[in-house]
Amino acid sequence: MPSTPLTFGGDETFDAPPERVFDLLTNLDQLSSTIPDLVSSEKTDERTLECVVRPGLSFLRGTLRVAIRLGELNRPVSAVMHVAAKGIGTQIGVESQIKLEAAADGTRLNWTAEVVELRGLVATVGRTLISAAADQVIRGAWQRVRETLAAHPGS
Repeated sequence: MPSTPLTFGGDETFDAPPERVFDLLTNLDQLSSTIPDLVSSEKTDERTLECVVRPGLSFLRGTLRVAIRLGELNRPVSAVMHVAAKGIGTQIGVESQIKLEAAADGTRLNWTAEVVELRGLVATVGRTLISAAADQVIRGAWQRVRETLAAHPGS
């Protein structure tokens, strides 16, 4: 890992109450519907979702085995998740946190993610390319969250 951590973050708004957004993002059965490039997923216990994804990134071919483990949950205010991804010659670890609050039109969500482990071939890729790819995946994931909330209003 470089000496300066690779971090991401931002604010998102959703047309749903914080409880619905929180539940979607922390219910592992529902969470899988928001993962871009998902090939398969299996809940291995109440706090862990194991997935296979095939990212469409030029520097990361093949599939990745991804484990998403729920950390501290404070419904509907905050959640912590730990993500570990492994592929041929690649290992990535990410710690993420979300904070939710009610807004006039639904929910305002603040999120942060820090890459805590980056090993193998992916570690040789420039930070700019990794950041651009991560931004593309993250935008796709938030869009899928919005689509899932809209497709199942009130659930």
